[in-house]
Amino acid sequence: MVATIVAEKPSAARAMAAALGGPKGQYQGVDYEITNLRGHLYEFVAPDKMVDPSLADKYQKWDLGNLPWDPDDLTWKRAPQQNVGDVIKNLRTAVQRGDEIVIATDLDPSGEGDLLFWEAIDELGFHGKRFSRMEFMDEAAASIQKAFTSRRPVKSMQDEGDYRKAMYRTQFDFLSMQWSRAATNMARSSGKDTVLRQGRLKSAMTQLVGDQLKAYNDYVKKPFFQNRFRDENDVMYTNPEEPRFDQKGQVPQQYVASPVVLDSKTMKQTAPPKLLDLAALSSMLVGKGVKAKFVLETYQKMYEAQVVSYPRTEDKTITPEQFNELAPLVDKIAAVVGVDTALLTHRTPRKTHVKPQGAHGANRPDRRCRPRWPRLSSGSV
Repeated sequence: MVATIVAEKPSAARAMAAALGGPKGQYQGVDYEITNLRGHLYEFVAPDKMVDPSLADKYQKWDLGNLPWDPDDLTWKRAPQQNVGDVIKNLRTAVQRGDEIVIATDLDPSGEGDLLFWEAIDELGFHGKRFSRMEFMDEAAASIQKAFTSRRPVKSMQDEGDYRKAMYRTQFDFLSMQWSRAATNMARSSGKDTVLRQGRLKSAMTQLVGDQLKAYNDYVKKPFFQNRFRDENDVMYTNPEEPRFDQKGQVPQQYVASPVVLDSKTMKQTAPPKLLDLAALSSMLVGKGVKAKFVLETYQKMYEAQVVSYPRTEDKTITPEQFNELAPLVDKIAAVVGVDTALLTHRTPRKTHVKPQGAHGANRPDRRCRPRWPRLSSGSV
């Protein structure tokens, strides 16, 4: 029995080969062969190419009268991406040889990794094979080895919730092309010869920006008067329920100076901020002249070298297991970033940051931490 392991990309295939002992061989008594995708190997064809010929003209022309589309008209036909012919050929050959096809793509919260795999299997027509799933948080050797020996049996493509979730999302994204056509038509009718790209995320962002711009343009500064309290340290306290008045003389003089009464005194604690995700990290660095694309490329290279954890996580916390892996490395991590270890007085899990739930866990250093790393530069990626 040969297990054909399908990785998401060449770098992941190399990591798996390093963990299992080579691109093909035997691990824990199971013969295996590793092959890989290269991201999405297939894409949807144009909408006019996935409808009945009698409807092609309607779906091709950018005319408001042709909207909205009927999703039932679409066949959801795919075609190979450009320059992936060799990847598809190698994948087909490897899958044909395998008795068990192992899904070893990333475990994305969006289900993207499952979609990458299943759309290729669907197009190549290999649904009759036996399937299983490797589930791993990172590409460390121990994680890959454990995932391989603990493969989860998979009944079929349609039984995989992550695939169905991702497929519905990608179909919705395709249907949102209608918004681009509608917005572009309206722009051109207003004399603007431009293509306005819209979609699931961009449309929401456009509305947020538009609403904020309208609020800014409509804002009229209006002075008001209100009772407030200023203490002996010149700290101003405002009660949001205090009424506001247009004139100073309208404010009721219902308060008089009186001694401040100390009701109680309690020691409060402020937890550290949430762990960073890539978006937050990029926003911090963009002000320093570092482009978001460079941040992603650099982080991706560091992830592949097992210096940091999975890049595109949506988690803001880590699991107890992940905490236990990192806790012994605290002093080494501090040395890398130049933090005095004497300041690291709290070394137990915080319930705000360590929780049993999660997928990949928040962005964090990986296990392979050493006191000195080569300095990164634009040439590093």
